[in-house]
Amino acid sequence: MLRRLAGVLLLGASLLPSGFAAVATAPVLADFAVRIEPATGEFDGQGSWTVPAGVGAGTTLQVLLDERFTVQSLSVDGQPAIAAVKKQDGRQLWEITRNGRRPQRVDVQWRGRLAPLDTRLDHRTVLSHAAPVSSPRGSFLPAGIAWHPLFVGLPLRYRLQVDVPQPEYAIAAGALIEDHVKNGRHLQTYAFEQPTPSVDLIAGPYRVNERSYTSTDGRRITLRTLFHEEITELAAPYLDSAARYLALYEREIGAYAYQSFSVVSSPTPTGFGMPTMTYLGVDVLRLPFIRDTSLGHEVLHNWWGNGVYPDYSRGNWSEGLTTFMADYAYREQAGPAPAREMRLGWLRDLAALGTGEDRPLIEFTSRRHGVEQIVGYGKSAMLFLMLRDAIGVADFDRALRAFWQAHRFSVASWDDLREAFEAESHRDLKLFFTQWLTRTGAPALRLEEASCARDGASWRVDFALSQDRPAYQLRVPVTLQSGNAVDVHWVELNRERASFSVRMPGRPDAILLDPDARVLRLLSPGEAPPILRQAMLNPATLTVLASGGNVGAQLARSLIEGPLRLHSPSAGMPNEPLLLIGMRDDVQRYLRQHGLPPRPAELDLSADQASAWVWTASREDGQPLTVVSARDPKALAALERPLPHYGRQSWLVFEGDSVIARGVWPSRAQTVRLSNLGSIRSHVPPAK
Repeated sequence: MLRRLAGVLLLGASLLPSGFAAVATAPVLADFAVRIEPATGEFDGQGSWTVPAGVGAGTTLQVLLDERFTVQSLSVDGQPAIAAVKKQDGRQLWEITRNGRRPQRVDVQWRGRLAPLDTRLDHRTVLSHAAPVSSPRGSFLPAGIAWHPLFVGLPLRYRLQVDVPQPEYAIAAGALIEDHVKNGRHLQTYAFEQPTPSVDLIAGPYRVNERSYTSTDGRRITLRTLFHEEITELAAPYLDSAARYLALYEREIGAYAYQSFSVVSSPTPTGFGMPTMTYLGVDVLRLPFIRDTSLGHEVLHNWWGNGVYPDYSRGNWSEGLTTFMADYAYREQAGPAPAREMRLGWLRDLAALGTGEDRPLIEFTSRRHGVEQIVGYGKSAMLFLMLRDAIGVADFDRALRAFWQAHRFSVASWDDLREAFEAESHRDLKLFFTQWLTRTGAPALRLEEASCARDGASWRVDFALSQDRPAYQLRVPVTLQSGNAVDVHWVELNRERASFSVRMPGRPDAILLDPDARVLRLLSPGEAPPILRQAMLNPATLTVLASGGNVGAQLARSLIEGPLRLHSPSAGMPNEPLLLIGMRDDVQRYLRQHGLPPRPAELDLSADQASAWVWTASREDGQPLTVVSARDPKALAALERPLPHYGRQSWLVFEGDSVIARGVWPSRAQTVRLSNLGSIRSHVPPAK
């Protein structure tokens, strides 16, 4: 549910991330102060930016500032600058001549009015709402939107003083070196010594709680919660969890590199990770599972993403690696079944993408919608799972520790990661990374035939696997079943079709293709039960409003990420994915008229108290069907906010806006039953 916002990405890859790849350049030294008036949105800033000698010699410095702000003065080395102002993508750009033989100081005074806080933002729109906002409830100035002067392509180190009225408390990444109250104003100064592209600034009426943590290298780390008053009772549990995650990742990767870590509450449903802190919505923080899942993900980003920076011009590896080492690792700790369910979820998500919606992993930079989440998080995490399976846990873990030591506070690419894994495993992994990073989609594997026969003291199973052209080079697990016993074998499939033989001590009953979902692949229809995301992500989805009018149309818009395409309920059945919305009786009538399956029995368990039912099915033509059926218009309207969060489900039952039952139709592995000696019976279950 939570998403990380990499602030540097909001500026656009053509401006900042590609230039920031040259992070070995000495950083610009920034010393500036800002004043925020949350009640009115007024903002003032002034400061100096010193470009070190040797940086940018013989070039033109480009300085960016969001067009919401007005520059009151600009000087270079104490002399008023006469610089032509250009407009570019909602930003102002100044060009300053740079000789590079000596340090150059740029002084700027600027002011503006911050946008009012929009509390109507939901989990999806908050990701794309790139604006500096302020209110007494909370202020957020995201990195990358150029709310302060940005030097294009150059990292910075900064000292920032923030002036806000009491009872506001401000926080930015870095060490808090000054904190005092004077004349009803709260003044705080933060220093950030590591190179960074820009600054995130947050303020709000926070109650602050602190605790000390000792890092593995003996340093004192300050842990903080900055929470709105209504959730202050959560401070101690969150401090406990933050300390636990720091200890975990210090053991796995290396010492925490900063002096503090803070959990900060937001008045909007954010889930952002920045250096030294995470910014999570008040309602998000209240969820009982967040401390055991998403908090660890955000802590880990201080190693991957905010400790080693992805080279965004060549793809973002940090989200997939963080998902694998946090979200997925917690499922592995919970047991084999939860881990398998997460892997299956990633593969179901991939199967839910419509034709042409998938994209190469190397093109992923940040998440703004569901397609990018499936590629940059799930698909990427599966890459790391397959890599660990291939080279072994010990080499995998050593490679990550070496990667951290070699690249912390510098930019690293997928190639740098590959070289770290190659060095520890002593294997050539170029083909492995190339095929999974540069190809669209995934292989479609098929278990085509199998037979078994006694061979001495054991049993031999002969079988064939196939895939489409051009072939991937794959390690594929097949499982032999004999009663309750299972025997897993890994085989190498490097062409379109190949035959294999494996042995088992006892007589096998069946052979299954990758039943634990350890290979990134396109699930067959029986393996990929329909889920809501098929309607949500496919741009070909047509919506039929059996009833509900504007309420139904608004619900459809909240579900579908592309343009809403309406199809008349009186027209024939289209050969495209279908989303059917309406009142219960009207939905049932439409289903009967078109020979579609009725509401499944699983949804009747809570029928007495239910107000809405949502389910998926596969039609006879293979196209997915998603149905939203409500008791009345009020019940339909209540689904608008919660329903988009449940894209991985096959069915749900609602009472108002609360889910009272949900589930995913079962997935069945491709199976060949070995019923008699030398005979075969293929069984690939149909979709539900």
